[in-house]
Amino acid sequence: MLGRILPLNIDNGYRGHMLAIWLLIPIIVIKAVIGLTSMFGGLLVAQGAHNVPVRAFPAEAVQLLVLLLARSGLSTLVLTLFCVLVLIRYRAMIPVTYVLLLLQHTGGAFLQLKESAIMGPSRATVVSLVLLFLTVVGLFASLQGGADDAERNTVSPAQKAGA
Repeated sequence: MLGRILPLNIDNGYRGHMLAIWLLIPIIVIKAVIGLTSMFGGLLVAQGAHNVPVRAFPAEAVQLLVLLLARSGLSTLVLTLFCVLVLIRYRAMIPVTYVLLLLQHTGGAFLQLKESAIMGPSRATVVSLVLLFLTVVGLFASLQGGADDAERNTVSPAQKAGA
């Protein structure tokens, strides 16, 4: 399994189930929308998606909140661009990409649940949990495949001798 997550050759040869590719597409689209709206519409995201009562905050605090959301959006967009690169050119990295997404979504879902406990339920919590579910399913699908596929990720004695 580790050979599938961290393949020896990073190429466009994908060895997992096709469902993982198809699930990565809506994940990319959702994350791109989240990243762009957080970067360019932070105030709307804070009020709408996160239920933050920004009118109760001083102007400086609102500006800081918008900047923090923009920074978070930029990070999300960079990860999304990495996912696009993997999807187009380096499909052998799809399993490790799902592991990275799973780490981000697990942490994000945990923080969303803490936020919900403070601010009440929000649309952002639902989106985080949906992304987490899609990522888990995509990871399992990306790790599926036949034994002949697993052999491609192992080093033969002849390859070891030549190295």
